[in-house]
Amino acid sequence: MFEFIRAMWVGSIEAMRLNPRAFEIVETYPRTGWIVLAVAIVGGASLLLGQSVILFVNRVRPGRFVLSLLLNGIIFALSLMVWGAAIWLTSKVLFPNEIPLSKALRLTAMGAAPYVFGFLVLLPYAGNFIGKVLSVWSFLVVLAAMTSLAKGNFGAALVCTVIGWLLVMVMSATIGRPVIYARNLLYKRITGTDLDMSVQDILTQFAAPPEDASSKSRKGAP
Repeated sequence: MFEFIRAMWVGSIEAMRLNPRAFEIVETYPRTGWIVLAVAIVGGASLLLGQSVILFVNRVRPGRFVLSLLLNGIIFALSLMVWGAAIWLTSKVLFPNEIPLSKALRLTAMGAAPYVFGFLVLLPYAGNFIGKVLSVWSFLVVLAAMTSLAKGNFGAALVCTVIGWLLVMVMSATIGRPVIYARNLLYKRITGTDLDMSVQDILTQFAAPPEDASSKSRKGAP
């Protein structure tokens, strides 16, 4: 177990550094599949942990809280796999090759590495900015991984990564709607809340000085 956790940590650090050697190891050894899957789940869980203030405000019980972290990690890992499948499909159409789907999935899952810092989105005011930085960082990790898989062909990797991402967006807005609905329903079943408020909304509400609220009530008074 200790060796597995160490491999996860080292792999995540090297992926965040865009180290080609890390991607070569993931590509070469099939057993790394469990490691990158764990990295993806941890990244998704950490991201939800940063939004945990919503769960606390909605008084989610500890057991459901833990289950929600695990669920978010699994959903996040699955979303990365869908992106990996879209990248693989794009590469098969535009750049016919013999790249196995399993390699594309494992390397795309490495894009979760920056999200181990996902809990930082909880920070007031800076949370949104940090979230965007993590998204860009994740994209760069996936792009670097695909470049490694394409044997250094950056142009092909960029095209496949971007088109793959666009395909996922289109599918989410069309045929993926029932899946998204089922995901949201399952999440509500586990957490007991649909989480209508965003993290920043809640933080802004709690950060507002009491006099602001009283002044607003006076302004609204006849």
